[in-house]
Amino acid sequence: MPQRRIVIIGGGSNAWTPNIVKDMMLTPAIADSQFVLYDINLQAAELVRQYLEKLNHRLKTPATFVATDARAAAFAGGQYFIITISTGGFDAMTHDLAIPEDYGIYHTVGDTSGPGGWGRLVRNFGVFKQLGEDINRFADDAMVLNYSNPMTTLTQVLARICNGPVVGLCHGLFENLAFLKQFYKLESEDQISARYAGLNHFFWIAAARTPHLDIIADLRQRLQRQSFTDLLRESSPDPMGFHSNRELATELFRLTGVMPYLGDRHTCEFFPQYITSKPNMEKYKLIRTSIGERRDGFAKRKAGLEKVVATEVPDGRYAKSRETAADIISSHVESRPFIDVGNVPNIGQISNLPLGTVVETAVRVDRNGFSPIAFGPLPEPLLSFVEPYARTFNLGVDACFEGDRDKALLALRLDPTCSHLTADQVREMGTRLLAAHAPFIRMF
Repeated sequence: MPQRRIVIIGGGSNAWTPNIVKDMMLTPAIADSQFVLYDINLQAAELVRQYLEKLNHRLKTPATFVATDARAAAFAGGQYFIITISTGGFDAMTHDLAIPEDYGIYHTVGDTSGPGGWGRLVRNFGVFKQLGEDINRFADDAMVLNYSNPMTTLTQVLARICNGPVVGLCHGLFENLAFLKQFYKLESEDQISARYAGLNHFFWIAAARTPHLDIIADLRQRLQRQSFTDLLRESSPDPMGFHSNRELATELFRLTGVMPYLGDRHTCEFFPQYITSKPNMEKYKLIRTSIGERRDGFAKRKAGLEKVVATEVPDGRYAKSRETAADIISSHVESRPFIDVGNVPNIGQISNLPLGTVVETAVRVDRNGFSPIAFGPLPEPLLSFVEPYARTFNLGVDACFEGDRDKALLALRLDPTCSHLTADQVREMGTRLLAAHAPFIRMF
């Protein structure tokens, strides 16, 4: 039988590929796969390949590894595709952050909503459209797992094109569950039953229980006088190493009685009053991630891989990460049901958001692919917060597929993050972003 082929698009990513592939090497059902590290930067992919070979020298799995920049050869016969790219890299992201600053928008991350997320969509659209078409051409019906942001819109692009199942994966929910596990001194996250729904980086836990406690009711009592930070002083970083202070999360919980994503650095970008006011950013301890910090992180990770390749793999690197790509693929291979958080098109799992919107809810994985689990309607005021973004994201994706530049600029104008600007200001800002990303934009 031919060896199973798992293709990592962006296989040279030193942030994602080492952990994702390691997890699969540690998962018996798929440890015998061939991992194809496809990247336009062959040198980066080759470094990751050497690292994985070194790791496997101790794990002694049947896995094999290929690094390549040849798309047809990489994609041919692929059964699973994992995408971890950002078109234009840090140079392009610099524009997504710097241009909006001239209009009083101070992105903390800039990869999902507002002009930063919009700019990231338009510069990635052509590449993702071609990826979807090439996956169909060389590996029809393959499963696609997308880690790239903006998660909501780029996953929708893939879902509209790919013949096989598509899901977007994010670790946001895991940050909330880790907080609850630590604060309530639970042995495992499996002791928490949670109901959650929303958009990527903008989800809400409406109910959470342990066998003996209604967590949300308990938090409502505790947070009348305390903050999330008071409850747990220790701030756990996300997988990229960034921290949030949870001041905004506390305010939103008091307002709604529902637990928001605790990653304030993402959540704040859905509320313009927090990222268009420097005094508010200071008050809520909202920290901006600079391009310089991102470049430093990239360089440190690269140096770490180079050191391991030249010496030995530290013991700490053999543990499985919290990402779930390995669990998803193994459950699909074995036809074994697995419940995960996933971003898939809305077929009614959130009954009062537009159909087709890529939404974040619980999803069942098995041989059939991804089956979303019904949440029902988002309650007010959550719906009022979330629905405008769902509609502007959909409009932006429509504009890209239709090649309609004016519609794309209208989507930016309707984004609540731009609500303090005039139509002319938004058009000027959007035109500048389009010009900055011109090398990557063909659809307009």
